[in-house]
Amino acid sequence: MLRTGDQYRNSLRDGREVWIDGKKVKDVPNHPIFKPIVDIRARIYDMAHEEKFNDKLTYTDEKTKEKNCVGSKLPKSKNDWLVKREAIKIITYEVGAIVTRMGDETAGEMWSLYDGTDILNEVDPRFGDNIANHIQKVLKSDTFHVSANTDPKGDRSKLPQDQDPDMLLHAVKETDKGIVVRGAKYETAAAYANQAFVKPTIANWGDQKLSNYALGFICPMNASGLKHICRSGFAGKSNPEDYPLSNKADEIDTLLVFDNVLIPWEDVLFYQHTKAATFIRGTLHRYSALAFVERILHMADLMIGTALHNVRQTGLEHQQAVREKIATLICYREGIDAHLTAAITNAEESPAGLLMPNQSFLYTGRVHACSQLHKMIHIAR
Repeated sequence: MLRTGDQYRNSLRDGREVWIDGKKVKDVPNHPIFKPIVDIRARIYDMAHEEKFNDKLTYTDEKTKEKNCVGSKLPKSKNDWLVKREAIKIITYEVGAIVTRMGDETAGEMWSLYDGTDILNEVDPRFGDNIANHIQKVLKSDTFHVSANTDPKGDRSKLPQDQDPDMLLHAVKETDKGIVVRGAKYETAAAYANQAFVKPTIANWGDQKLSNYALGFICPMNASGLKHICRSGFAGKSNPEDYPLSNKADEIDTLLVFDNVLIPWEDVLFYQHTKAATFIRGTLHRYSALAFVERILHMADLMIGTALHNVRQTGLEHQQAVREKIATLICYREGIDAHLTAAITNAEESPAGLLMPNQSFLYTGRVHACSQLHKMIHIAR
């Protein structure tokens, strides 16, 4: 299935409880802080229906014969990865901004769970089918899927239960319908996404084999008892000509507060077993890191273009010191591209039969891209 931009906008009018700047948001798609980034996400949906982009952003499912988004396709060949890379580039250039949360990167986190199904079933066999079902759901519904990842910053030298009981996310009870959870998570784009993969706490488990803090599940962003408390945005607060990107592509960060939220059993991916939580945290980005690093590659392109425009405008393009700085930016960019290319060229079959990017090249590229980014921003300035 391929959604339209309007279908996406309407899906956000689902009764979700969103707060920003101390005020409750009545209509997320039209709120001045959210509208620019929602419009970008809607534009991405609409691109898939246009003749100019359709063959690059979609594929036809062999079984259902339906067209789906290439970002959500399970990768089984090197060409699948090359197509995904090209799709990110096409979208980035069309919307004119670097958008890190598009859904393709968080779909990859679900593929990591798919790889670990056998291990997770050894720990607890109740939820294996849920993983495969939700992967197919993302494909068939074209939903905007993100992930609730980061914990509020407590004292990580302590066990989760030895801290503020309402801070770290945990199950408070079980019912016939599912588990009831309480606590908080941070996530970018949650307020204008449809659902999130809520990941396990990064915790000091000690010798515990079971913990109510060790859980992972899928949660709709309009779930009863779920509150979105968003940071203030940049859109509309300054002249768009002076701040074109922050006015257009500010991806709003959200504190998700789960106030006794019921998670149905069919949406639970693992529960209570600390071994499962540790495994997931260790393998989570084996696919999704590629999409994130690809975004940083285009950040590098943006910096190089901006720097070249500046030096040509000021007549400095032939000065040796300036040329060396431009060359440093180019080397940074090409280093990222080389690692991504090598990760795909040397990809290997995963436990579930997917094609997994070479982990050494992928993670080395990720470190290169992230650890040097601030230095490249300084040079571009």
